[in-house]
Amino acid sequence: MKIGIIAPIKFLETYCITDVQYVLPRLLVEESLYRDFYIYREKKGDTIILDCRIPHWKRQPEDFNVIEKALGLLLPDFIVAPSYMFNSKLTRETFKKFLKEVPHHKGKIIRCIEGTSERELKLGKDSLYAIPSHMFRFLDKLPKNAIYIENHLEPSELMGREGILVTSLPIRLGLQGRLLTNFRPAPDSLTLYEEEDLYPKITMGNVKNLIDIYKGE
Repeated sequence: MKIGIIAPIKFLETYCITDVQYVLPRLLVEESLYRDFYIYREKKGDTIILDCRIPHWKRQPEDFNVIEKALGLLLPDFIVAPSYMFNSKLTRETFKKFLKEVPHHKGKIIRCIEGTSERELKLGKDSLYAIPSHMFRFLDKLPKNAIYIENHLEPSELMGREGILVTSLPIRLGLQGRLLTNFRPAPDSLTLYEEEDLYPKITMGNVKNLIDIYKGE
C-alpha cells in the first residue's frame, strides 16, 4: 500500500514526505503556496491525485471551471471524479457528464464510489475505484486495489490491501498532541488552513509510524 499525507497548507513541505500527493483543485487555483508545492512535486516525479471535490468535509463536486483551471496548472496521474456524498444516483449522472467535459483526460479518471448499501454500488472486478472513508462500512469486501481516501476507524484498517491510501489522520492527531495509537475519539477534520503545530515531534512521529505500518504492503 502506498501512502499519501494530507496536511494543512502551511505544513505541506514538512509532512507530505512520500511520493504520493493528494490535491484539491480550488486550493491549487487559489493558494500560491499550495500550488507551488504541488507543481514542484509533480516535476519531481511524484504520483499526483487530483480529487475533484470542494475543500469541505462533505463530499460535493467542485465547480468545473475550477477543475479546468487546475488541470491547466498540473498534470495528475489520477483524477478522482466529482461525487455527491452517499448519493449514488447523482454521482453516476455527474460522472457521465464529467467524462464528456474532459475527454483528453479520460484514461486518468477514477470513479468515486458513493451510495448507502453494497447492493447499490455494483463494483466491477477489473476497475480501479476511489473509495472515501465514509463508504467503508457499506462494503463487506473492499476491493483489494483502490485509492482509499482518509481513515475511517483506525490507522491500520486497510492492512493487506493494495493501492493507495491518502490520509490526514496522523496530522489531525498530532495537532492535538495525540499519538497515532490514540485515535479514539476521532479528531476533527482539517480545514487545511491550520497555522499552529504545537507538537511537531508527535506529528512527525505519527506520519512516519503510519508509513511504517504499510511498508511492504
